[in-house]
Amino acid sequence: MLERILVDNAETYNACLQERIEAWKLQRKSITYRDQQDELTELRKDERFQWLACDIQRDPLRRVDRAFKAFFRRVKAKSGKAGFPRFRARARYDSFAFSLPVCRERSIKIPNVGDIRARGGRSITGREKLCTIKRDGNRWTASVVCDIGPAPEKVTVSTAVGIDVGLTTLATLSNGVEIENPRWTRKHERRIADAGRVLARKQKRSNNRTRARQALRRAHQCAANARLNYIHHVSKWLISTFDLIVHEKLNIHGMSQGRLAKSIMDAAWGILLYQLKYKAEEAGVWVVPVNPRGTSQRCSNCGEVVKKTLSQRVHSCPNCGLELGRDHNAARNILSLGMSDAGASLQNLALLPSGGLK
Repeated sequence: MLERILVDNAETYNACLQERIEAWKLQRKSITYRDQQDELTELRKDERFQWLACDIQRDPLRRVDRAFKAFFRRVKAKSGKAGFPRFRARARYDSFAFSLPVCRERSIKIPNVGDIRARGGRSITGREKLCTIKRDGNRWTASVVCDIGPAPEKVTVSTAVGIDVGLTTLATLSNGVEIENPRWTRKHERRIADAGRVLARKQKRSNNRTRARQALRRAHQCAANARLNYIHHVSKWLISTFDLIVHEKLNIHGMSQGRLAKSIMDAAWGILLYQLKYKAEEAGVWVVPVNPRGTSQRCSNCGEVVKKTLSQRVHSCPNCGLELGRDHNAARNILSLGMSDAGASLQNLALLPSGGLK
């Protein structure tokens, strides 16, 4: 049933996209989400279209509408390639969503399908608002968005830290602690490469090719799961240890366009900063982004600008004699910038813990 829903939604998505394209080409007319929603209501008068819940059938309409809005926004911003919405193959259409799900202890109720057993994951708290069912290879996962009420008040700052993310180490803290960068893609690239070569030798549209494609997907998924699990441990430790976390406000998309793109994406800075943001919101912890400009060149002790190339990994100030790691110096500068934004003062902070990540 879930596979059938995905096939139906993929066809609906492509039909909606085709209708918008032809309406503009032939009549210079823009089709809106409301227009296509009314057409779907008319189609559902036929019993052949009533086997699927209306809310699930509307999900492709919403996706097409969001795709066009994002396209026009990029065109207006003139930020590189706009990326016109494309048709979706059945094999690449992997999820659908519906609102107001009914989640029980060991099952999730899908409209017009019934209760499906579910296991693992966190317990559902708050009011369920939206559920997304996703096909993940041979598994199916459900992501439930819940309204858990207003965020708690921010805590009084007693421990603070600045974070300088990097490639040699995932993050260097202002107290000198270095968090290792495991380089998960590098660890799994042999398995990924072997699976890719096996896939390339298989005949198209054969069962062997399907199995080889699934093996390649599992190789990539293994690296992604290991990376995500590690980032969750790092972010949880930071949130539970510090009341104020200051990090760099980075243009990761722009930085990942160069020769270090693979290493930057493997380090997953964006995932780490995103997890810090939403976990801090729930815990009442301060997370402050600051402009990193000049943080690696300025001395954190006296403020003297000490020019360094990327290959110089040690900060040595000729003015005050301070000598420490380049990233450690940058993390201290990042913390100083974030202190004023959070409204705290250095004099009111307790001694920062010196323990490492466990």
